Amino acid sequence: MKELVVVSGKGGVGKTTVSGSLAYLFGRMGLGPVIADADVDTPSLGLILGFKAEEREEAYLTKKASIDAGKCTACGLCIRTCPYGALEEGPGGVPEVIWYLCEGCGACLIVCPREAISLVEARTGELLRGRTRYGQTMVTAQLEIGEHNSGLLVSQVRIKARGLAAEEDTGLLLVDGAPGIGCPVVSSLVGADMALIVAEPTPSSLQGALRVLQVARHFGIRACSVLNKSDISDFREKAVRVLEQEGAPVLAEIPYDRAVVDALADERPVVEFSPSSEASEALRGLAEELADRFLA
Repeated sequence: MKELVVVSGKGGVGKTTVSGSLAYLFGRMGLGPVIADADVDTPSLGLILGFKAEEREEAYLTKKASIDAGKCTACGLCIRTCPYGALEEGPGGVPEVIWYLCEGCGACLIVCPREAISLVEARTGELLRGRTRYGQTMVTAQLEIGEHNSGLLVSQVRIKARGLAAEEDTGLLLVDGAPGIGCPVVSSLVGADMALIVAEPTPSSLQGALRVLQVARHFGIRACSVLNKSDISDFREKAVRVLEQEGAPVLAEIPYDRAVVDALADERPVVEFSPSSEASEALRGLAEELADRFLA
């Protein structure tokens, strides 16, 4: 089994649009795949693919501070020590935990002279397994409101998806990675076989693409790229040249196409919604290039 992760380095460049179309096209090509939406903060791939959950599992992956008021002497040392400002003075000077600020680092526990503080498990989010409208197995998750440790939940999504891919004996796991380059993206990438970087012909998008390329390189992951909305600016030539020079060859250029907007409004991949559109033709070319270079 091979694992392809679609990333972007920044949000809003069309990463999930590309992932949705690839999932549909790979399915039509007989490649499976098992699909994972690793953007647990705002999962949206399921909207495009018509995901229906068949199994839900609560995830308790983080911990929060808990104060034993009976032991606390209200010395205030924990309040002054907390690096996140997650403790505040309550009635009688006993600290109270602001749960959505607490990162479970344990600093308060270490400095407490009365051992009045402990770390307790907290709900990180919900893990979901189901199928798309096209019959493909898909795994995703929804981060608990106010939670910050989404990287841990992303890891669980990928572990679950890998297990299902092994059970189904499919040759491909397609992951729609988190945007940016932070912890959720690291959790999306580490251990994958290839990263597909989605970029636009703009300086900010190119900068994000190069930053996520560095992350992929750090973990020894091969990379390639696709230029979305390639005709919206005269920055296209430079973007293609730089990506090629940096070792992330551009496998396809997708032009701006109103059909993509209409397809998203209809909650379907553009390659199904408007197969004869310019964007769909470019996406089919991308799927074929990936199949030849990566999946052969």
